[in-house]
Amino acid sequence: MPPAAPVQLTVSDLLERLKRDGVRRTATALRKPPLSSRLLQELAELQDPTIAQQFVAAYPLSPSHLLENLARTAQDPEVFPYLATNPRTPPHLLSEFAVHENPEVRAHVATHPQLAARELLNLATDSDVNVRRSVATNVSLRLPHYASLVTDASPTVRLRLVAQPALSSQVALVLAADASNVVRARTLASATADEPLLLGWAASDEEDVQLALATRPHLPGAVAALLQLSSHAAVRRVARNLTAPDSVALLHFILNGEAEEHAWVAARNPLPSALQRQLAQTENPATHLALAANPSLDPDIADYYITQADPATCAALATNPALSSEQVQALAATRHAAVLTALAYRDDLYADLIPFLLEHSPDFLRHWAIQQKPASLPDAEVARRLIADPLPTIRALAVSGHNWRRADLYDFSRDPAALVRLAVLNHRNSPDDLLEMLEQDPVPEIATAAADLRAARSLATITAKPSRSAPAPVAPKVREAAPVPRLTPKQREANASTLTQLKRLLWQ
Repeated sequence: MPPAAPVQLTVSDLLERLKRDGVRRTATALRKPPLSSRLLQELAELQDPTIAQQFVAAYPLSPSHLLENLARTAQDPEVFPYLATNPRTPPHLLSEFAVHENPEVRAHVATHPQLAARELLNLATDSDVNVRRSVATNVSLRLPHYASLVTDASPTVRLRLVAQPALSSQVALVLAADASNVVRARTLASATADEPLLLGWAASDEEDVQLALATRPHLPGAVAALLQLSSHAAVRRVARNLTAPDSVALLHFILNGEAEEHAWVAARNPLPSALQRQLAQTENPATHLALAANPSLDPDIADYYITQADPATCAALATNPALSSEQVQALAATRHAAVLTALAYRDDLYADLIPFLLEHSPDFLRHWAIQQKPASLPDAEVARRLIADPLPTIRALAVSGHNWRRADLYDFSRDPAALVRLAVLNHRNSPDDLLEMLEQDPVPEIATAAADLRAARSLATITAKPSRSAPAPVAPKVREAAPVPRLTPKQREANASTLTQLKRLLWQ
């Protein structure tokens, strides 16, 4: 592929661009394709404006002879910092700039990657701290330069060393023990270091060292795991989020950790039974709450919590999806309001227990009805009592849960709560003329639903086969019922026995 042709710019064009974008930005932008040597020569010969010579000094593709001429003839002191950083500046000029009387020139040349090692070493002990800071960023540093800079009196110089991409382990070790907290923390958090060095820092068990180390991006898993075994709670709290703790680390949290760490471990799923038993012996209430709600909870520990009958722990246990139906009934037998409320939000209650709790627990009833969950209420007396409740959600539950007569449904359709009238509309016994009346309901949702249901019934009647009566259409329910768990005959018998005991002993 032939080289790109030089950019055809005039001196005037370039000067306008320099005034607009500045020297460095223009020099970088015009590297490809390169400017012609003739144009650069014209700019170098200009004495006014001085920005022209500055550009030639900064342009990375300027011929070496132009740069040398500028070094000898330029009257503008701002030209020399640009010459000191140009990759095409001849080595002998770099050596001259390294001893230049202007510290700004020395600071610029101190960053030049082609500067001789001897000049770098001299600049590393320069009297001006800005020069030494610049040397510390030079990518061509060697061990003698590091040895000089790592003991520099200024922390800002030592701080610049931390960012070196090829920092040796020896230098990193010295900087990690620096007298300056800032230098030490920056080294531990970002300096180039191999895994053995990182493991050594993690094993120090010094809190500030471990905390700084834990902030490193992409920390090796072995180092994070070692930090989890720290004796400092602050370190463990950070390290546990870096990588998943194993059983050894979790046991360390339990045996040496604080209450917050115990609760954190108790909430992990899955959690080995041996660790659960350790946690069950603690006195921290938050730990018991977290463990009781853990889906991997050991059944024996669940039984232990039920026996203890602590209201808060049992309420947390009532939210655990891993409980057996026998344990759910045992929780209901505690009769704690918080427990019964939590049970109302389970989706695995078996069919016989729901109406029993609806009848005997106002807390369960209220929260079950709030969710608009369906329920079967075969007992007419219970249904009558609930239909008189002041809460519309409970009245709606009573309407949908009992096999009401049509006359009753007409009465309920005059209920002031739209939720109750909607339950009447969806009732399987609602007649067509009642639906027609509800089409005039002031609530648009009810009127529309009534019209749609009537239309669906008419269509079903028209399309029904003569030999088989079409099933009565059912309007969409407000909320789908959760599937009832399928029980074995043995389980069904055990549930019925337990429910009978609840009725006889606890709810009379």
